[in-house]
Amino acid sequence: MHLGETTGPRSVVRLSAFCKTATMADRLHVMGMRERDFRGEYIPMQPLDPTLFTPNRAVHEAWTYPLFDAILQRRARRFPLGATMPGQEQAFVSPHAPLPLAPVEEALLILAGTGVSGLALGDLPFVDNASETLCGNTMLQFAGRVYASACGAHGTELFYTNDTGVYMVQQRQVQPSRMQEYTHADDRQRLSQGMQEHLATLQPQRLEIPRRSPALLAFNQWNVNVPGSTLFMPITDVTLGYINMLMLLFEAPHRLYIYDDLNNNAEPLQRWADAGKLNRNIPYPLSLLERSAAQQFVAVEQALMLQNMYLALQAMGLGGWMFGTGSPLIVLGGTSRPGLGFRFVHPPAGSKNRPPNPVGLDGLFEAYCPPYYPSMEAAVDAAVPVKWGQGGIFPSDGGPVPFRQRQILQDEVPVSPEEVVQMTKDLCHYIYITYGRFPAQLDAMNRCMWLQAHHLETDFYDRFMQPRAYHEVIANHMHVWHTGQP
Repeated sequence: MHLGETTGPRSVVRLSAFCKTATMADRLHVMGMRERDFRGEYIPMQPLDPTLFTPNRAVHEAWTYPLFDAILQRRARRFPLGATMPGQEQAFVSPHAPLPLAPVEEALLILAGTGVSGLALGDLPFVDNASETLCGNTMLQFAGRVYASACGAHGTELFYTNDTGVYMVQQRQVQPSRMQEYTHADDRQRLSQGMQEHLATLQPQRLEIPRRSPALLAFNQWNVNVPGSTLFMPITDVTLGYINMLMLLFEAPHRLYIYDDLNNNAEPLQRWADAGKLNRNIPYPLSLLERSAAQQFVAVEQALMLQNMYLALQAMGLGGWMFGTGSPLIVLGGTSRPGLGFRFVHPPAGSKNRPPNPVGLDGLFEAYCPPYYPSMEAAVDAAVPVKWGQGGIFPSDGGPVPFRQRQILQDEVPVSPEEVVQMTKDLCHYIYITYGRFPAQLDAMNRCMWLQAHHLETDFYDRFMQPRAYHEVIANHMHVWHTGQP
């Protein structure tokens, strides 16, 4: 069983729940999807319509859309079909019913945001001319994705909600099958369909997000998560990247000396400095370490993921925008509302940091920290084999690599010394004991921005905006993608 005092996912969102309703079946039928059960099984959805991928059809037009056109046409276009904007001079009620995104539209957006694109090149030196380490062993995987990630961590998974439910796109363990996954137009349907093969259903209805602060800011309460929209919510596991970053900073030639400026400048690594293994002349405060982790693993990954999707909106002729998220307690499930059903750990009385820490979604997305491991030492022991254990990226029995000769990894990549692993354990243990959580101030499962996609209510822009508030692809979207729709 899990150790520690935690708040687990509520029964309404457990994957073992089974729910089918006539309303749900009706919605699925309207969207061209078949009815699913909700036991957490990966049940393939109906294959995407192959005719959409033929030349001069919708997917082809989006796939070949000019990149610089999309960059320069990117705008926040916030008005969905079926919505009502409050106000005085610009108050507006959409005269159209909401229209959900078709499965192929969602699949393309997911592919643009989090698709596996081939093998990361890993074109960095592992050692210098004297065979001393240059810490290229900081790589965590050679699976390349469509968004960049420090050390190849790719700790971010994409969640989304629409009229039919709440879903998680599980890409963390997906490995590429070739150097470059996309080489020809024939690959388009395979890659798009592949996105649907890694969906886990979390709830059989749209995620409930209260239309009030702090869940949503006042100006977002009229249009976020409304019927017909698809709300994409990336969530980042900070912990594996954090542990890996510590190993990088502790290993020669870096040997940074991390101290706790948040706790009277405590020195949990003093014995290693006294032994000459860490350099006191390179002090590094814990607060800066955590800010760096937040930027590198959360902000960068989520921003790049959603920017890709933002550009895809332009190519597909959809509306939408990217914006800051609501309260993590409410959205992830740390209140009486179910939210996404994440488990929260509550630090014990007397801890330096008291806010509850979202640590994972049981069985699907779990951080490298208690309660999923009995201690932080055990969590570090589980992180190290990601690189050097059986099936890790560097041993001969690991996954695919970009190099012509895999033996180069066996011969040239130095294993992090045991003392570096122990330093990492010591600091992680100190953080957990002192703050009752890991990391100290940064949430283990973290989110900072969302993107909503929807069909745009162009009547609003025609009435209130100057010409060219939206481009031709948006104007023609219904004709190209939804022939026969009103």
